[in-house]
Amino acid sequence: MRTRHISVIGHVIGVLVIWIGLMYPTSAAQASWLDRVKDIYQLPENVEQIQKDYEATKQQLEEQKDKLSETIRHSQETEEKLLQQNEALQKENERLQERLKAMEQVAIDKENRSRKITNMVIAVVVLVVLYFVLGRVFRYVVWRRQKRQMR
Repeated sequence: MRTRHISVIGHVIGVLVIWIGLMYPTSAAQASWLDRVKDIYQLPENVEQIQKDYEATKQQLEEQKDKLSETIRHSQETEEKLLQQNEALQKENERLQERLKAMEQVAIDKENRSRKITNMVIAVVVLVVLYFVLGRVFRYVVWRRQKRQMR
Protein backbone atom coordinates (compact mmCIF):
# COMPACT_ATOMS: atom_id res chain seq x y z
CA MET A 1 0.00 0.00 0.00
CA ARG A 2 2.67 2.35 0.83
CA THR A 3 4.24 1.92 -2.58
CA ARG A 4 0.89 2.54 -4.13
CA HIS A 5 0.52 5.66 -2.09
CA ILE A 6 3.99 6.84 -3.18
CA SER A 7 3.14 5.97 -6.74
CA VAL A 8 -0.04 8.06 -6.61
CA ILE A 9 1.84 10.96 -5.07
CA GLY A 10 4.42 10.68 -7.90
CA HIS A 11 1.65 10.74 -10.48
CA VAL A 12 0.01 13.72 -8.82
CA ILE A 13 3.32 15.59 -8.74
CA GLY A 14 3.92 14.73 -12.39
CA VAL A 15 0.45 15.95 -13.36
CA LEU A 16 1.01 19.14 -11.34
CA VAL A 17 4.35 19.76 -13.07
CA ILE A 18 2.75 19.26 -16.51
CA TRP A 19 -0.23 21.40 -15.57
CA ILE A 20 2.05 24.22 -14.21
CA GLY A 21 4.19 23.91 -17.34
CA LEU A 22 1.16 24.38 -19.56
CA MET A 23 -0.11 27.25 -17.48
CA TYR A 24 3.23 29.04 -17.38
CA PRO A 25 3.24 31.72 -20.12
CA THR A 26 5.95 31.41 -22.76
CA SER A 27 8.07 34.38 -23.72
CA ALA A 28 7.01 36.36 -26.77
CA ALA A 29 10.28 35.64 -28.61
CA GLN A 30 9.70 31.88 -28.70
CA ALA A 31 7.48 30.36 -31.33
CA SER A 32 5.05 27.65 -30.42
CA TRP A 33 5.11 24.27 -32.12
CA LEU A 34 2.11 25.33 -34.18
CA ASP A 35 4.02 28.31 -35.59
CA ARG A 36 6.91 26.02 -36.41
CA VAL A 37 4.61 23.68 -38.32
CA LYS A 38 3.17 26.64 -40.23
CA ASP A 39 6.68 27.84 -41.06
CA ILE A 40 7.57 24.38 -42.37
CA TYR A 41 4.56 24.43 -44.73
CA GLN A 42 5.38 28.00 -45.82
CA LEU A 43 9.06 27.11 -46.35
CA PRO A 44 8.78 26.63 -50.14
CA GLU A 45 7.23 30.10 -50.38
CA ASN A 46 10.03 31.52 -48.25
CA VAL A 47 12.64 29.70 -50.31
CA GLU A 48 11.21 31.19 -53.49
CA GLN A 49 11.26 34.67 -51.96
CA ILE A 50 14.80 34.17 -50.71
CA GLN A 51 15.79 32.92 -54.19
CA LYS A 52 14.22 36.01 -55.82
CA ASP A 53 15.99 38.29 -53.33
CA TYR A 54 19.25 36.45 -54.01
CA GLU A 55 18.86 36.84 -57.78
CA ALA A 56 17.99 40.55 -57.42
CA THR A 57 21.00 41.11 -55.18
CA LYS A 58 23.20 39.16 -57.56
CA GLN A 59 21.96 41.30 -60.48
CA GLN A 60 22.63 44.51 -58.53
CA LEU A 61 26.13 43.31 -57.70
CA GLU A 62 26.79 42.53 -61.37
CA GLU A 63 25.57 46.00 -62.37
CA GLN A 64 27.74 47.60 -59.71
CA LYS A 65 30.69 45.49 -60.84
CA ASP A 66 30.15 46.62 -64.44
CA LYS A 67 29.86 50.26 -63.36
CA LEU A 68 32.99 49.93 -61.26
CA SER A 69 34.87 48.35 -64.17
CA GLU A 70 33.73 51.17 -66.45
CA THR A 71 34.75 53.75 -63.87
CA ILE A 72 38.16 52.13 -63.47
CA ARG A 73 38.66 52.01 -67.24
CA HIS A 74 37.60 55.64 -67.57
CA SER A 75 39.93 56.74 -64.76
CA GLN A 76 42.82 54.82 -66.37
CA GLU A 77 42.16 56.53 -69.70
CA THR A 78 42.01 59.89 -67.95
CA GLU A 79 45.24 59.13 -66.13
CA GLU A 80 46.95 58.19 -69.41
CA LYS A 81 45.73 61.39 -71.06
CA LEU A 82 46.94 63.45 -68.12
CA LEU A 83 50.33 61.75 -68.18
CA GLN A 84 50.65 62.46 -71.90
CA GLN A 85 49.66 66.08 -71.34
CA ASN A 86 52.15 66.30 -68.49
CA GLU A 87 54.95 64.95 -70.71
CA ALA A 88 54.01 67.36 -73.50
CA LEU A 89 53.95 70.28 -71.07
CA GLN A 90 57.33 69.26 -69.64
CA LYS A 91 58.82 69.15 -73.16
CA GLU A 92 57.24 72.52 -73.95
CA ASN A 93 58.61 73.91 -70.69
CA GLU A 94 62.11 72.66 -71.48
CA ARG A 95 61.89 74.13 -74.99
CA LEU A 96 60.71 77.48 -73.60
CA GLN A 97 63.48 77.47 -71.01
CA GLU A 98 66.07 76.87 -73.73
CA ARG A 99 64.51 79.65 -75.78
CA LEU A 100 64.57 81.97 -72.75
CA LYS A 101 68.26 81.19 -72.16
CA ALA A 102 68.98 81.90 -75.83
CA MET A 103 67.08 85.21 -75.62
CA GLU A 104 68.95 86.15 -72.45
CA GLN A 105 72.24 85.33 -74.17
CA VAL A 106 71.22 87.46 -77.18
CA ALA A 107 70.38 90.32 -74.81
CA ILE A 108 73.74 89.98 -73.06
CA ASP A 109 75.56 89.85 -76.40
CA LYS A 110 73.64 92.91 -77.61
CA GLU A 111 74.50 94.79 -74.42
CA ASN A 112 78.17 93.85 -74.77
CA ARG A 113 78.17 94.94 -78.42
CA SER A 114 76.50 98.24 -77.48
CA ARG A 115 79.09 98.81 -74.77
CA LYS A 116 81.93 98.09 -77.21
CA ILE A 117 80.44 100.43 -79.83
CA THR A 118 79.98 103.13 -77.18
CA ASN A 119 83.57 102.71 -76.02
CA MET A 120 84.85 102.85 -79.62
CA VAL A 121 82.81 106.03 -80.36
CA ILE A 122 84.12 107.66 -77.18
CA ALA A 123 87.67 106.63 -78.12
CA VAL A 124 87.25 108.08 -81.64
CA VAL A 125 85.81 111.32 -80.26
CA VAL A 126 88.64 111.57 -77.74
CA LEU A 127 91.20 110.91 -80.50
CA VAL A 128 89.63 113.53 -82.78
CA VAL A 129 89.52 116.08 -79.95
CA LEU A 130 93.11 115.17 -79.00
CA TYR A 131 94.15 115.53 -82.65
CA PHE A 132 92.68 119.03 -82.82
CA VAL A 133 94.11 119.99 -79.46
CA LEU A 134 97.54 118.62 -80.34
CA GLY A 135 97.31 120.35 -83.72
CA ARG A 136 96.57 123.67 -82.00
CA VAL A 137 99.31 123.09 -79.44
CA PHE A 138 101.75 122.18 -82.24
CA ARG A 139 100.79 125.31 -84.24
CA TYR A 140 101.12 127.42 -81.12
CA VAL A 141 104.58 125.98 -80.43
CA VAL A 142 105.61 126.53 -84.06
CA TRP A 143 104.24 130.07 -83.99
CA ARG A 144 106.18 130.84 -80.79
CA ARG A 145 109.38 129.50 -82.30
CA GLN A 146 108.91 131.53 -85.39
CA LYS A 147 108.16 134.55 -83.33
CA ARG A 148 111.35 134.08 -81.33
CA GLN A 149 113.37 133.55 -84.39
CA MET A 150 111.97 136.66 -85.92
CA ARG A 151 112.90 138.65 -83.06
